[in-house]
Amino acid sequence: MFFSWRYAAALSGAAGCAGFFGALLGVGGGIFIVPMMVLMFQLPMKIAVASSIVSVIATSNAGGSSYVDQRITNLRLAMFLEVATTIGALSGSVLALYLREWVMLLIFAALLAYMSWAAFSTRHLDDQRIASGDFVNARQDRLSAFLELRGDYHDQAAGRTVHYVVTGAPVGAGISYLAGMASGLLGVGGGVLKVSAMNRYMNVPMKAAVGTSKLMIGVTAAVSSILFFLAGLIHFYVVAPVAVGTTVGATVGTMVMNRLHSAALKWLFAALMIYLAYGMAAKALTLHFGLHLPVLV
Repeated sequence: MFFSWRYAAALSGAAGCAGFFGALLGVGGGIFIVPMMVLMFQLPMKIAVASSIVSVIATSNAGGSSYVDQRITNLRLAMFLEVATTIGALSGSVLALYLREWVMLLIFAALLAYMSWAAFSTRHLDDQRIASGDFVNARQDRLSAFLELRGDYHDQAAGRTVHYVVTGAPVGAGISYLAGMASGLLGVGGGVLKVSAMNRYMNVPMKAAVGTSKLMIGVTAAVSSILFFLAGLIHFYVVAPVAVGTTVGATVGTMVMNRLHSAALKWLFAALMIYLAYGMAAKALTLHFGLHLPVLV
């Protein structure tokens, strides 16, 4: 595998962009890092996934602590969902060692396409719920009420403090298990599913979901990274520049996120997801069927 200081610098710079967008959207950067390493740097899928898992730990530490300081993260909710996510991460890591690369690429593309649709279809949901008071007046299920899942944060873009109660705890736990599987299988930290699940099904505002997810993804990734290390898939000359880049990018991203409107975050999320889905699907078709579709990277 080719390596030089110029290659490392390019990898670190691209990872910085991934870390920045990952911090804005609470997805750890892995959802951008894996396609970047596969499409731009031509790294094998499993090495890209393993490197992404380690970098997600770094970006979670950089971004998660900042959101805790800003009182955006819901710590009680994070601890509840992390149990299901960790179990899922172990399942996904084992599965990743046996699946073929083109199958993993297609799974990744399908996940990205779904997340693009989910973000676009709910782009105005937060503003409507804040204006109508639905976030604080929603009726909790028994488990959410028993665990006292609720929270608040100051939204700088809206210029007000947003209070909310959490609903749908059982559904959220189930989706968090799938998010954990996605983390272990695809190296994405699981945040790409958890943010959407919290916002769409658990009545959690987008920004609070981002902050809570950012805290959780590091724990999830740490579990998965152990198996990848034992399998010999973690190459430190790839991991090191990626981890440095994502840490710097995530630090900058956390300073910007709360200044943006939720609708703008979701527009950005949807656009990036649909392009990356196309790129990963094109790569899968090339590997298995020999079809070459045009891509920009």
